[in-house]
Amino acid sequence: MLGGRSSAWMAVLRSALIFTPFLAVTLVAFAFIIFDVMDDGMTFGRVVGMTLVGLVGLMLTYQVVQSLRDLVASPVETTGLVERTWSRNDFFLFRNTYVFVDRNVYRAPPEQGLRIESGDSVRIVHYPHTGAVETIEVVSPAGRGASASDG
Repeated sequence: MLGGRSSAWMAVLRSALIFTPFLAVTLVAFAFIIFDVMDDGMTFGRVVGMTLVGLVGLMLTYQVVQSLRDLVASPVETTGLVERTWSRNDFFLFRNTYVFVDRNVYRAPPEQGLRIESGDSVRIVHYPHTGAVETIEVVSPAGRGASASDG
């Protein structure tokens, strides 16, 4: 780890390092389209190009800003019921597990070995803007603590 930083912080740093160059290229492309419009006028193709590049730029800007905010933020704790879990590859390189709790999605790396199911009550320590998970623990598994009036 870099200077004793956690794997969640490293994931946030990796996200910032991956998306920032794409944002820079997108901004250069957007500026190129704007200068082209100023020189030769507005055409349908330029409007479509500006729209697409602008939308991609907005999405990348959001991701980079959230990552940079988390690089200087402290982790926070959230407790709630797991509504859904799933795994997927990001950029065909990084396998992540996602946990949906209290209308928020949290991203945990596979090395945490999550054994979480829908309905579990969990305590998650995470970064506030990107949802990168520092630690996650099951407070009470699904099925336990159900009321006796269920049957």
